[in-house]
Amino acid sequence: MQFSLFLGMVLSVFTSLGQQEPMYTQNNFDRLTFNPAYAGSSNWIVTSVKHRSQFVGLDGGPNTDIITIHAPWQARSVGYGGKIVSDRLGVTNQTGVSGIGAYHLGLGKGKMSVGLELGLYMQSIDFSTLYKLEKIDNAIPPGKTTKAKLDGAFGLQYQTKNYFLGLSVQHLYGGSLNFSNYDRSIVAHLYRHWFLSGGYVKDLSKNLSMQPCFLVKKVSGAPMQVDLYANFIYKEKYTLGIGYRTGDALTFSMKIHITDAIRLSYSYDFRISQIANYSGSAQEFMLRYGIKLLPPQQIKEINPRYYF
Repeated sequence: MQFSLFLGMVLSVFTSLGQQEPMYTQNNFDRLTFNPAYAGSSNWIVTSVKHRSQFVGLDGGPNTDIITIHAPWQARSVGYGGKIVSDRLGVTNQTGVSGIGAYHLGLGKGKMSVGLELGLYMQSIDFSTLYKLEKIDNAIPPGKTTKAKLDGAFGLQYQTKNYFLGLSVQHLYGGSLNFSNYDRSIVAHLYRHWFLSGGYVKDLSKNLSMQPCFLVKKVSGAPMQVDLYANFIYKEKYTLGIGYRTGDALTFSMKIHITDAIRLSYSYDFRISQIANYSGSAQEFMLRYGIKLLPPQQIKEINPRYYF
């Protein structure tokens, strides 16, 4: 009974909160995490490493690590890259490995980008770490069980020097993950996650700019969630941001250009939902390294406030 209750609590996160796709605060700093059309959007080869700890102080809370890399193939108007995600929640571990390709086409004052991501999604449950009233329980698999399936994503993005707008879907194929000796085909259905994003940069003075942006997230079985951000950029090197995530948190973020090639960012979530009585905040760290490429003569320089 305790096993069923505990596993139900863990898996309820997937159905009630839509947490199959990890939650991030620094979406406006690295959109490749949810939109493959972002790959190769600028004249930079960019590698990023990110870690997020959610529900700090609550045992078994989500911890996520993600590594991304992307670059342009400018002569072909193509971007390419890859992504590795590890998301740990209680006794479950989700891992995604994927390759990304994008095509960029000049349109009006900006360019339209189309991206496709293909890879493998793996989910595992370590049943051996569960507390059992009886040492032998045939209803519980004896060890760690892992299932895998093909996964994909699709995205669109339009960008100019001062604004961008994007639409993407993660877990494009959907489907189910059925574990042997335990029927969880309903709660382990892999749902499509939809993202609508946009942002705009407004110069307030010679050295100060403001960037309001948003991210709308929707998945079947969960309420729509909206992230709203306002970032203030000083001398193109220092960024401070405040944000609000509907029904969840107030956010604070900062980004520093340590050198032209190295960027360090940090975010902190102040929980405002009912779970704030039981858990602490969420923290996120990201380190990015970029190599700038000389653009072909016919390709315009892209504003680094958006793309690196």
